[in-house]
Amino acid sequence: MNIFEPIVIGFSQILANKMRSALSVIGILMAVGAVTGIVSMGDGLQKVLMVELDQMGVTKSIYTWAPDPWYRDESGNWVRRAWEEHLSFRDIDAMMAETDKIEFIIPNVGVNVGNNDSNMKRGKVSTLSYISSSSPEYLQNENWEVAEGRFINNTDLRNRSKVCVIGNDIATDLFGEGVSPLEQEVKLGDERYTVVGLMKPKEFFDSNFDQRTIIPITTAQLRMRGNDYLDYMIVNVKEAEDIEEVKADMMRVYRRLHGVHGKDFNFQTGAEAIEQINRILFILKAVAGGVAGISLLVGCIGIMNIMLVSVTARTREIGICKALGATRSNILWQFVVEALILCLFGGFLGLGLGFLLGKGISIYIISLTNLPFKSYISPNLMIFTVGISLAVGLIAGVYPAWSASRLDPVESLRKE
Repeated sequence: MNIFEPIVIGFSQILANKMRSALSVIGILMAVGAVTGIVSMGDGLQKVLMVELDQMGVTKSIYTWAPDPWYRDESGNWVRRAWEEHLSFRDIDAMMAETDKIEFIIPNVGVNVGNNDSNMKRGKVSTLSYISSSSPEYLQNENWEVAEGRFINNTDLRNRSKVCVIGNDIATDLFGEGVSPLEQEVKLGDERYTVVGLMKPKEFFDSNFDQRTIIPITTAQLRMRGNDYLDYMIVNVKEAEDIEEVKADMMRVYRRLHGVHGKDFNFQTGAEAIEQINRILFILKAVAGGVAGISLLVGCIGIMNIMLVSVTARTREIGICKALGATRSNILWQFVVEALILCLFGGFLGLGLGFLLGKGISIYIISLTNLPFKSYISPNLMIFTVGISLAVGLIAGVYPAWSASRLDPVESLRKE
């Protein structure tokens, strides 16, 4: 018996028992389709997320903030520090002077204009907005564009101007559809601000930019915080490979300006943040894929059951083959190949089903959220799917094939 005979016999047996073969294939098809669809959704989410983060310059960013007022001591208890250090524009100026490898630095200050559900008003109309404060570099970092008017500029920062830039939803809520909000006044808490810019619509996952309002950071410091402290800074370097060097330069600045406490300032690079995101996405894909993978086990048991039934039904045929000179290995390979063909065929069909499943879910998500969400089947996923199908076929076919190869030819020929 040559290498092609088991394949020919396997195909002939599958075609001769169409219903049994179809039921076997359906089990593998559904299992592989579920795993492929779920993993393709995770890969698509990861791909979209990485593209957006790259456009926002996250891979070239360093997040830094002052030492936390509280820390854990050696016993694990929370203890308040006996001293406090804060970031300020003095740190920014020193960092820009220290190295020429920084493209820009974005200062950030938290803004609180009340805890009610309508922190922004125009006359009798009110709405809820996410108020943030920043500098002109905010646009470049967020990959956001102005639709009308202008963004906050350095003059606004120097003068601590009471101006603001608003998102599209805020403009619609306060001024109505299609009405320009430029040079109109709005109230943030108890203060009046003049709208100088309207931003283009933008939404990124659960972060709705259209509900944001941005004011000059110096205005927030003066009118809402009463000090010149910064909560944190985003340092964007010109080249990603210079991040570690820039971190060392920043640490040198902190030690010079803040003395012995400079070593306690915090850093997190964009690459580290992306690594954490990828780790979370991998865990989610592994858990979801593992749950779907249970159906693979069920499909494997189904194939094994079908093959055992096939061995029983073809006992006399096996006896005839052995009587004509077929060896145990010939019989073994005949049944293993049959199981492999069934699983491989089901695997390819499952790959197509998974593609359609991922595509359908992504279209549904886009229709609900307007997010740029796509499923993605990578070459590695296709290879993994085919490999899993072959593994299932091998596992499901070995025991029935082994049982068939051990049948006694005389006893088999007596079988009716």
